[in-house]
Amino acid sequence: MTLLDCPLLTTLDPSGCGTLRRTLPGVLAGLVRDEISDFPKLRPHQRHVWHAFLVQIAALATLGGEPPPEDEAEWCRLLLALTPEDGCAWALVSPPDRPAFLQPPIPGGNLTGFKRVATPDALDMLVTAKNHDIKVGTMTAAEAEHWVYALVSLQTQAGNLGSGKYGISRMNQGYGNRPGLGIEPGPGPSRRFQRDLARLHTLRPEMLRTYGYKALGGIGLVWLEPWKGLTDDIAPETLDPFYIEICRRVRLVGDSVTGLQARTSGSKAERINAKAQRGVTGDPWTPVVPDKDGYKAFTLDAGGFSYRHLVKLIFPRSGDRDAIRQAPLQLVGDDDDTRGLAILARALVRGQGKTEGYHERRIPVSKTLRAFLGPRTATDTAAACAHARVEDVALFAKKVLWPATMAAFTGAPRTAHGERARDDDTAKKRAGRVRDHLETQVDEQFFPALDAELAVLDDADTAMAVRARWLLELRDIGRTVLNRTLDAAPDAAVRHWRTRVRAHDVFEACFRKVFDGRISPDLLTPSPLADTDAPEACP
Repeated sequence: MTLLDCPLLTTLDPSGCGTLRRTLPGVLAGLVRDEISDFPKLRPHQRHVWHAFLVQIAALATLGGEPPPEDEAEWCRLLLALTPEDGCAWALVSPPDRPAFLQPPIPGGNLTGFKRVATPDALDMLVTAKNHDIKVGTMTAAEAEHWVYALVSLQTQAGNLGSGKYGISRMNQGYGNRPGLGIEPGPGPSRRFQRDLARLHTLRPEMLRTYGYKALGGIGLVWLEPWKGLTDDIAPETLDPFYIEICRRVRLVGDSVTGLQARTSGSKAERINAKAQRGVTGDPWTPVVPDKDGYKAFTLDAGGFSYRHLVKLIFPRSGDRDAIRQAPLQLVGDDDDTRGLAILARALVRGQGKTEGYHERRIPVSKTLRAFLGPRTATDTAAACAHARVEDVALFAKKVLWPATMAAFTGAPRTAHGERARDDDTAKKRAGRVRDHLETQVDEQFFPALDAELAVLDDADTAMAVRARWLLELRDIGRTVLNRTLDAAPDAAVRHWRTRVRAHDVFEACFRKVFDGRISPDLLTPSPLADTDAPEACP
């Protein structure tokens, strides 16, 4: 049962109606011919690493400079050329002392002490804190295809998980993650595969210069190397720039009749001795960020790809100590389409002994935005604009919505009347959740609104007017959030209208105080509930 001659992988045709099982060479040929629109049995958190695996294996197979073939037999020949002649490295099951697909040879072939793993979802690196939401070990009727995806997921994006279970080299520390940022030229995996494969060959000379990999004869398929699990780690300088790594000692056993199972064992050290690199390995889908010790691979947190994170990733500011070095494949090239592009961001966020969410987001690339996404584009002006908008939202949340929300949650006390200002911890926690709700509302329209200002950056007056209109939209969003908060907040009948009017008074007064100088006075219409005769009450 090898991936070269057994059609194990289910693909969806461009119409989205028919499925076809393909070999691995057949998948690569189908991607080149634009015949694949999806892999329907792929789980969401496996999407990025499966794409990266296909691109990297194709890049290794076509190092000779030949264009990617459209013929399945030719892809089979190229993949065999990467491995021992009998092709056992592409088999799901082979003798333990020989390589198998993403499974290193175990010297001596003795699997004594290896633990049994019965299902592919138990082998996969998806960890749930209390087995909620997604259950573990439920794929009791799994097919060989599920084991293929589980192996790719485990071996190319897993982190530390207890003693002897080390993570991959392409992440910062064991509790990091392997994010995937790139450009999606259109729906489906085919065109993105073609684009990233061509771009990877263009990036190779720079990767060799920057990271010290071997130009010729480097280890490309790490699972071909025997692994005792002791201190027989691999030095990064012995690798090919496009290396496909493994991080765990795993062997599949069984057959198509009895079914497949896995056997796993720990190791005394990481497979690749790259701890000092902190994930900065030249992974073309991973941005890197600076810190006091140099650079490290970007790690997404549980907040996901919010507009705040994406502004830093898309618009790094030169000279900023927190500026991010973008992933090479997230930059738009001259040969990319002029329309239909999207920024695609994916990551599975890991915690200590748990998973903190799978995050995937697409940002459409308009004609305006495309002008600021090239590798040689001067983006300081656009970055200043984008970051200023982020700061405006933070200022609005802190100086306008927060005091108004606190007025709502404390029953609108006025200390001048002898009442206690009850801004206790409970009220503050509630107000913090309201601020999170504002962030969600802003996130939905942040990039389309930013696009409108980027289009007129050359005209300072027009850009200022566009920003002013956006601040008014931000005010309207804040009003809506405040009204929903007032509707849901605990309420005493005797304070009902006082609380609502007071909260709106604070909101409108604070907005004028903070943003008055940037908006024409005739645009500053009061809230319908605000007491226009009341004195300004902004803290």
